[in-house]
Amino acid sequence: MNSSHLKIAFFFAGLILISYMVLIVIGDNGVRDLNALKQEVIELKAKNNVLQEKNIRMHRKIKRLKEDPKFIENIARQELKMIGKDEIVFKFKEDSTARINQNNGAVKKTSENLYPKR
Repeated sequence: MNSSHLKIAFFFAGLILISYMVLIVIGDNGVRDLNALKQEVIELKAKNNVLQEKNIRMHRKIKRLKEDPKFIENIARQELKMIGKDEIVFKFKEDSTARINQNNGAVKKTSENLYPKR
C-alpha cells in the first residue's frame, strides 16, 4: 500500500469516527436524550417527595379523626359551621349605608353607620 492509499484509508476511518461521535451526541438515545432523562428523573423525584409529605399529613389527619374527639369537633366547627348542643349563634347584619364624602371620594363613617337606628 502506498502513502496515498493510506491517507485515503485514514480519511475514511476518521470520517466514520466523526459520524459515530455525532450520532452519539445528537442521535436517538444519545447524550442529549440522556441529559433530558436525568432532568426528568430529578423533577419526578421532587414531585414524589411532595406527594409523600402530603400522604404523611393525610395519614396523620386520618389517625386524629379516628382517635381525637376534640379534633373532630374542631373540624365540624370550622368546615361544617356546626355549633355545640348548648350554644347560641348571634348573626349581625352589616350596615352597608356608608356615605361617600363628595370632596375626596373617601368613605365617611358616621354614627348612623356604626349603630343601627331604633
